[in-house]
Amino acid sequence: MAAFKNSEQMREVFAEVGRRAAQSAAAQALYDAGMVVAFAYRDPDLVLLMDGRTPGEGDPAMIMRFDAAEPAPDVTFTCSAEVGHRFWCGDLDVMSALARGEITARGSISKALRLLPLMPPLYEEYRSVREALAPGDSP
Repeated sequence: MAAFKNSEQMREVFAEVGRRAAQSAAAQALYDAGMVVAFAYRDPDLVLLMDGRTPGEGDPAMIMRFDAAEPAPDVTFTCSAEVGHRFWCGDLDVMSALARGEITARGSISKALRLLPLMPPLYEEYRSVREALAPGDSP
């Protein structure tokens, strides 16, 4: 079974994850680093920008954007939606996936990888949102 039925379902899931994660330690670290990280998914196609560069005072630390070209990302990770799903479930060794070519990366990779230790709470949010919005759809 595919991780997502279509890009609309992906957008719905990630919009809720972004809402929940906007004030997380990972979002704050992204904001403190002034970084924008992009995930370009295929099958179905969706570009997800986690924007920690442009939030203003009073905004959440991170803004989730979809299919946006701006702000330009510091790093872009490209992979299938299936691999992305495994990442967000916390079931993917990112370094091994990069070495195997399951994920390609362009930009400030080492800077982005420093954020990985802050991701487990976001993995929990993702799994929770998936169960609420797409029960039974997880492969």
